[in-house]
Amino acid sequence: MGAGHAHLEVLRRLATEPRAGVELTLVSAADRHHYSGMVPGFLQGLYDEREIAFDLPALAAKAGGRFVQARATALDPVARAVHLEDGTELGYDLVSFNVGSRSAGDQEESVRRNASLVKPMSRAAELRRRIEELANEPEPRAVVVGGGAAGVEVACAIAAVLSVADVAGCRRQVTILEGSEAILGGYSDRFRVRAEAVLADKRIAVRTRSKVQRVEPDAVRIDDGSRLPSGLTVWLTGAAAWPLFEPSGLPVDERGFLRVDDALRSTADKRVFGAGDCVTLVSRPDTPKAGVYAVREGPILWRSLLAALDGGTPPRYEPQSSFLSLLNTGDGKALLRYKGVVSHSRWAWRLKDRIDRGFMARYR
Repeated sequence: MGAGHAHLEVLRRLATEPRAGVELTLVSAADRHHYSGMVPGFLQGLYDEREIAFDLPALAAKAGGRFVQARATALDPVARAVHLEDGTELGYDLVSFNVGSRSAGDQEESVRRNASLVKPMSRAAELRRRIEELANEPEPRAVVVGGGAAGVEVACAIAAVLSVADVAGCRRQVTILEGSEAILGGYSDRFRVRAEAVLADKRIAVRTRSKVQRVEPDAVRIDDGSRLPSGLTVWLTGAAAWPLFEPSGLPVDERGFLRVDDALRSTADKRVFGAGDCVTLVSRPDTPKAGVYAVREGPILWRSLLAALDGGTPPRYEPQSSFLSLLNTGDGKALLRYKGVVSHSRWAWRLKDRIDRGFMARYR
């Protein structure tokens, strides 16, 4: 269920190491999976859609399976079935979820009606069109709700596109709204200060302690009573769970994410697996909802599925203590953080581009 980072590895392994007697079904709401690491570059116009998207029917076929384009609405672990939005259900012996997460608050009516969403990533093409339209307005104004890594990258991408209009005499305005005391929660103060300087240099305003009360067609209402004009509002708040797991009766955390053990199995049902943003590791519940962890989980998930098929000893996943973080700033540079190193440079962008293109090549 889903074609996230971890499942791309499972599909690759099934293509290179076929398993006799295994019937594979890949289910996804869209027939293409857009790689999140390259979406900001796509929004900016650096990549075309073919460069950042995986053809899911083709990947399923390579893995010897079939592809079903549908959205899952419910999981029934007793009947061992997943219910789809068209009313059909798929039975399973083993089921694995790598469906990512939603943006918190995206079900609010004003958000659904008036904001642009990035998650699921298949919405990236529509957002790029909206940005290009905004660039044609005499005073283009955009608001990005959410000051995490994705919010910073998308704000920089929007600013890069609108800067063309700015040069032509239009006064553009891009603002990041963050509800907490600072942007880039989870990052070091040193990295945050560097990022804030980059944003200031690009004339991207940052407003912290600003919780959105309502999104209007042409503005954002903030809980302090102020109204911020916006021709484009992008909703990129923190991760929220899909309403799949809690009704199933399987253990979930306080936010509704599926609880899994170190072998990436449901703590209550060894036939149900999960990886990436949609799960919480019981032994390490503080593991961030970030793609770099899902990439590392891919080989563990594959080995865990093999153990379930063959009766072997399941592996144990140990999240990495630190990871390389690269944020595209829309100017041919990237912000880099790795252990004690912080940089904003062209070489960091070249490194990011090489890593991202390598990821796409590995799983196509």
